[in-house]
Parts: sequence; C-alpha cells; structure tokens
Amino acid sequence: MYKYIFGPVLSRRFGLSLGIDLSPDEKSCNFDCLYCELEKAKPIDYIKHPPKVEDIINEVKDYLLKNQYPDVITVTANGEPTLYEDLNNLIEQLNKIKNSSKTLILSNGSTINNASVKEALKKFDIVKLSL
Repeated sequence: MYKYIFGPVLSRRFGLSLGIDLSPDEKSCNFDCLYCELEKAKPIDYIKHPPKVEDIINEVKDYLLKNQYPDVITVTANGEPTLYEDLNNLIEQLNKIKNSSKTLILSNGSTINNASVKEALKKFDIVKLSL
C-alpha cells in the first residue's frame, strides 16, 4: 500500500494514469469551490504537511519496478498541487525516472504567475489548468 501514489486509473483524455497526491491527509487548496468534490475547507496558500520528494520518488520507483509504465504520471493533490513547496525538485526527479511516460499536472492555474511555479510547470509534459 502506498501513501502518496494511487491507481493507475484509466483516463479518457490521458490513458493509463498513475496519480501522485501531494496532500493525502487533508484538503490543501487556495480555493473552496462550491462544486468541489472534496470537503469544505478554509482556503490556504501552502500544504500543511508536505511529503518529502524522496518518499514520493521511492514509491513511484517501487511501482514502476513491479508494473507496466503508465501513459502518464499525474501530479495532483487533495486541492492545488502547485502549493507544494518542492514542486520543481519533484518534477526534475520524476523526469529522471519516467521513461516513456508523460508527466501531467492538474491545477486550478491560480499560482501560474509565481516564478518558481512557472519554472516547474515548464518541466511537465502536460499542464492541465481548470477551475
């Protein structure tokens, strides 16, 4: 059982997707949208208990050793993944081990003007922004 990765799930748009949840214990989002499937929560601008990049990468490596490579490795969160403080390091490490898989991030796009977020997003193969 993994703490930070889930799936894979079959996505109509992206194929077989292995998910990475950057805030598995609680909602971490800078919005609190009425239509959100997650519980109501006060908007925040950081992830309270961020996982270590090393722990995430170890789980992904373990999965990839035992299973076929997915079409995409999807970075998401119970909320907004760009609030993750070490996003740039995470995507750099994922790009080293992804092989033929694409990297994907699902974001509300609200932090796109932040320079460090912008740098990290450039390193993903696919950036999906939606509210």
